Amino acid sequence: MASPTPPTTNVKWLPRYDDTDQRLLVKLVAVLTAGLGLGGVDIVTDSVTRNGSWVIIHAIQDTVIASVTYAGGTSTGSLAGQTLKAGDRVYGQFLSVTLTSGAAELYRATI
Repeated sequence: MASPTPPTTNVKWLPRYDDTDQRLLVKLVAVLTAGLGLGGVDIVTDSVTRNGSWVIIHAIQDTVIASVTYAGGTSTGSLAGQTLKAGDRVYGQFLSVTLTSGAAELYRATI
C-alpha cells in the first residue's frame, strides 16, 4: 500500500475579526507561540544594536543591558544598566536591544 501524498498547497486559517471569542483565541495562541519561541529566536552575544520586534529577552548568561527601545506607549522606565542573571526573562514589546555584555535570546513577536 502506497503512503498518502501530502497536500501541495499551503492552506492558512484566517480568523474572523467580527467574532470576539475567535480574536481572543488568536491572541492567546500568539502569546503561547511567542513564549515557546515558535516565532523564532535571535541570539545576541555582542554589543551591536539589534532592531526588530521581540516580546521576551531571555538571558542565557549573566547579561548587562545597554539600552532597550519599547514599542510606543507600551512601557515606561529603562532597563539601561540593569543586569539580568542567567535564566532571567523580561517581557514586553521591544523594538531595539543593545547589550553591554553577556548573551541573550530575543523571542520574536508573532503578531
